[in-house]
Amino acid sequence: MNKKTAGSLVLIGVVNRRKDLEIIFNRHWYRIPVKYAPKRRPGYIAFYQTHIFGKEGKTVQYYARIKSSSVARRTDLLPEEKNHARAKEYYYKFELGKIRSTPGPVRNISRRRISFGFTSLSKLQKSKRICQLFDINPIEDIMRRRLKRKGIRAVHEHCLIENKHCRYRLDFAIFCRHGKIALECDNEKSHSTPACRFRDKKRDCYLSKRGWF
Repeated sequence: MNKKTAGSLVLIGVVNRRKDLEIIFNRHWYRIPVKYAPKRRPGYIAFYQTHIFGKEGKTVQYYARIKSSSVARRTDLLPEEKNHARAKEYYYKFELGKIRSTPGPVRNISRRRISFGFTSLSKLQKSKRICQLFDINPIEDIMRRRLKRKGIRAVHEHCLIENKHCRYRLDFAIFCRHGKIALECDNEKSHSTPACRFRDKKRDCYLSKRGWF
């Protein structure tokens, strides 16, 4: 990889705690577990805020140039969390330059789970949706076109209400004479971890008890 390519390469990092976003802004560093760290060397990091950020969640709004990196134990980076389950594990610590805002929020409008991935600086500055960062056609859009072509009526983003709240949101719901069909549009990676499989099993059990196929 030449220096010009490396310099414009952007790592999409996940931020799922408000405390970590505060560290990015106030202390100008970001961490990644060594065992999960990608092998490519980016010039920038952009920060994907998960749903815990409420209205600002499921977006990329900020990025920064990487000034340097080092390796340290988690407990050295966050001594106030010395009892954390991963306190003794090693992390890459990326020292950051000025925290910059993207031209507009890059939104994840699907239920796609985001993990570490790469894009370019030009795509980051032009994209409005997460899928555009990775040149991915939204699976939901592909499925919607296929269903329409087959003449199948389906409700997109159908919400299953429980106690006045949306318990589960289906990518597509199909209502026909033989019953109700829940259609999901996830890739294999979305179901690869034990936590994901546990959530899937719990959700499938919920749907099955309520007559969904």
